[in-house]
Amino acid sequence: MLSLKNGMVFGFLLLFPLLSCTQVVDFIDIHLTVLEKVGDKTRALPNAKLNISDEGEVITNNNGSHTYTYALRNNVNPEISINLLSEKHKMLKPLDGAIMVDPTREEMFIEFVVVNMAEENPEFKKRVNDLEKKISRLQYKNQLTKRQLSQMYSTLLDTIFYFEGVRSALQAELATAEKVNQEQEQENAEQRRMIEEQQNRIRDLESQVDQLTVDLTEALEARYLRQNEYFKNISSNLMAYLRKSKDIKDHLPNIKTLERDLDLYNEAYSTLDDEHLSYLEGVGHYWENPPISKELEGVFELVIKGLHLNQMFPTVNEILNQLRKQKPGKAQKVASAAYEDLTININDLEQKVNRVLIKLRNN
Repeated sequence: MLSLKNGMVFGFLLLFPLLSCTQVVDFIDIHLTVLEKVGDKTRALPNAKLNISDEGEVITNNNGSHTYTYALRNNVNPEISINLLSEKHKMLKPLDGAIMVDPTREEMFIEFVVVNMAEENPEFKKRVNDLEKKISRLQYKNQLTKRQLSQMYSTLLDTIFYFEGVRSALQAELATAEKVNQEQEQENAEQRRMIEEQQNRIRDLESQVDQLTVDLTEALEARYLRQNEYFKNISSNLMAYLRKSKDIKDHLPNIKTLERDLDLYNEAYSTLDDEHLSYLEGVGHYWENPPISKELEGVFELVIKGLHLNQMFPTVNEILNQLRKQKPGKAQKVASAAYEDLTININDLEQKVNRVLIKLRNN
């Protein structure tokens, strides 16, 4: 690791711009579709009444859909709240009717799943109620973001839907077998065996759903907590480096004040140099999103091989060498010549840092 106070002369590396594959847009087209769960399937719910934040009451079309344009308005974590205006339906997805808007997208397609709980079986009601209690406990702990809680809730609810469909199919087979048995009005050992087998399969299935829900909840909570830990370290250290590099840049017009911030800059740079491989490994494991991992790798490469080694280190090293030779005028000339390019490249790095942090938080 090279520090700015190291007297060694380091070879110049080419500074190259990194192209971002996304940009924050000002408006997003929101496409909403309301689906009603009926048995083990879903169907569009036409003419559903919704109350949308920033828009008010709307009614979906005959396909259960509604589209409108949402203005970001410089919100840090933009969010849309939607309520279903119905006395008989309960909204299941998304969690609390909240949509976390992704500011890097031009349009979003959102499905709202509702259900008439009065027509559902007791097992389904109990599972949904237990799931809502689990999410409420996690909300109370305040360790996960709203986006993570919403993703966890959606995953677990989809699991309940899937096994509810399997259970319904098994119950239909069981009902057919029981009807045949009643019509025959005779003791049929094979038929009784089939009925008992189906009953046992249903019990086994319900036990599997219970265990799977517990396992998924624990796994998702652990994953999201690790994501939060990595995001906190990555974002804080990248922002610290940006602040310290700006401090060095701001001292170039008056190099007499330069040395007092070099130790803080070196500390911020050393942290990124030492930890960036660990950060990349963590993002690769807990995000499982190769494009984001690649973009973050590019940001670290721009910090280490671009800004620091190609510009910050040789510039400050030359300034210090001239000062040691008691040539303050030449040292100031070197600083003034580097100021404009350093300003441009720090601004470019800041944009790339902000974009990759948005992606890490939103995925």
